[in-house]
Amino acid sequence: MMKVLVDTDILTYYLFKDYPQVKQNFEHYLSEFSFVYIGRPTVFEIESGLLTKKAYKQLTIFQEFIQKQTILEITELSAHISAKNYAYLVSVGKHSGTNDLYLAGIAQSNELAICTNNEKDYENIPNLTIINWTK
Repeated sequence: MMKVLVDTDILTYYLFKDYPQVKQNFEHYLSEFSFVYIGRPTVFEIESGLLTKKAYKQLTIFQEFIQKQTILEITELSAHISAKNYAYLVSVGKHSGTNDLYLAGIAQSNELAICTNNEKDYENIPNLTIINWTK
C-alpha cells in the first residue's frame, strides 16, 4: 500500500460522515501504517469550517484525532514545488485552488500520493499520484 497525504474531503468523510468504503480503506491504512499524513492546510480548512459552524463537538473529535497523526508543514521545498505546479497549470490554461496546490507540493516533497475524492482538483498536476478511497 502506498503512503498517502489525506485530503480534507477524505478526512471529513472518515470522521464525520457515513462513507463505509472510506472507513474501510482508512482503517486498513491505519492498520498497516498506524497513522496518516495530514497537511497543515487541511488542518486549517477543517478547523476553520468547524469553528464557523460552531461545531465544537466535531472540533474536539478532530483535534483529538490529529494528535495521533503526522501533520506535515509547508516547507521551502514543498512551496517551491507548489509554485512550479502553479506556473505549469497557468502555462497550460488550467487551475487548482491554493490549498490544493500546497497539499500537492507537500505530498510530492514527501514522496506521498494524495488521497482525495476531489480528483479534478489535482488531475492536471504533473507527477502527482492520486488515490481515491471512496471507490
